[in-house]
Amino acid sequence: MTRRDGRIPLFTRLLTAAATGEDGARFAEVLGRAREAEAAGIDALLLHDRQSAAPDPADAPHFESGTLTAALAVGTRGIGLVTTVCTEQALPYHAARALATADHLTHGRSGWQPFAGADPAAAANYTHAGSASAAERRARAQEFTEVLTGLWDSFDDDAFVRDRASAAYFVPEKMHVLDHKGDHFDVAGPLNIARPPQGHLPLVHRVADDDDLALAARIADVVLAPADSGPAVRTGVRDLARRAGRDPDTLLVLLDRPVDARPGAAAELRALVDAGAADGFTLLAPSGPAGAAHEAVLALAAEVRAAEPAAPASPAAPTLRARLGLPRPAGRYRAARTAGAALA
Repeated sequence: MTRRDGRIPLFTRLLTAAATGEDGARFAEVLGRAREAEAAGIDALLLHDRQSAAPDPADAPHFESGTLTAALAVGTRGIGLVTTVCTEQALPYHAARALATADHLTHGRSGWQPFAGADPAAAANYTHAGSASAAERRARAQEFTEVLTGLWDSFDDDAFVRDRASAAYFVPEKMHVLDHKGDHFDVAGPLNIARPPQGHLPLVHRVADDDDLALAARIADVVLAPADSGPAVRTGVRDLARRAGRDPDTLLVLLDRPVDARPGAAAELRALVDAGAADGFTLLAPSGPAGAAHEAVLALAAEVRAAEPAAPASPAAPTLRARLGLPRPAGRYRAARTAGAALA
């Protein structure tokens, strides 16, 4: 999908390690990095998380990503905040409630990234063995997503009238019970929170193989792909999305871009977008001290923004979906009523 204003979507992982070499990380320093990324024109921060100790302490996320999202929400203004959710350990109702709350707190700047990778140490922390195969983990992640979005549609957008004069808080007919019964989850619903500002938070999915690509085509809004994927991954996921009954222009493909000191990097990224190989990029920080790595990412982001074609000034995008040029999905029950009325 080509942005009409020529703006290239840029994501990066928020580095939470302390630049000073102190043990752990200071939130003030992390918040400062988030604000600097926002000022450099980065669209969204990927908030890494894991449910077990990292083999390399330097790679530890340092903060639980959902709590970090809430904390960053009050200290930033426009940048997207993408929370990691481990679908092997989390339950959809709790995740739906926490993510919807984050979207309300950020006024529509939240996203989420399901993680369904194998982690025996994490499974051991949750007193179960975990799914036995990659296929089972993907199936659980897909059903998790179906339940999550269904719960977000528990109330129509206009269900809460909050009319003191008539003593009407919400319209009962605009509340919907999910009553999901599947292979991995039985969830009654409804969710006890209003529909998120974005309808459904943008789903960011990282792909590593063809099976991941097929899953992304069904559920993702933003697909993160390895740097060496080239045009094939974008063409492939768009074709798969079309076969799944989706409009391929409703998802973005972002290629990884390792940040280095090579000159002309911004021109290279623009050429890849113009050639249809990518919609945008995830800027990967170089190895080394966190502070220097963060500065390198900021420099490339600023270079990309400076090289973009001038566009007429427009109001800031109110949500992460709007910032990325992604449509806001209608609630499933309203969409069903609209389809029924059209057939009548």
